[in-house]
Amino acid sequence: MPTTKRNDTAEALRLALVSFDAQIAELRETRAQLATLIDQPSADSAVKVAAPRKRRLSAEVRAKISATAKARWAKERRAKAKTQKPKKAAKKTQSEAKTSKTPVATAKAKKSPAKKETEKKRGR
Repeated sequence: MPTTKRNDTAEALRLALVSFDAQIAELRETRAQLATLIDQPSADSAVKVAAPRKRRLSAEVRAKISATAKARWAKERRAKAKTQKPKKAAKKTQSEAKTSKTPVATAKAKKSPAKKETEKKRGR
């Protein structure tokens, strides 16, 4: 390895990379030689073997996983509900008061019976 100035870190890194590349090339050559001894194709060959396709889960397995997950979450919800403090009654009464409001009557329902009769005579 050639010597460089101590302050020139970029040059030192460049020389280290060159050295590593030389070592990698040497190791690849050694691997290829060993692979030929055991009749194994080298990793650098142009013909690449396709990676095996991932298999999809069957509907049966997906349903089983789903059921297991649902059971686990239900168990956690039950445990969480037991540890929580009960809500105050005041909040409950407020929500009930909001729901007990009467619906707003329509404009036709508010008309008096006398007006309805006059509208019928006019043909409306």
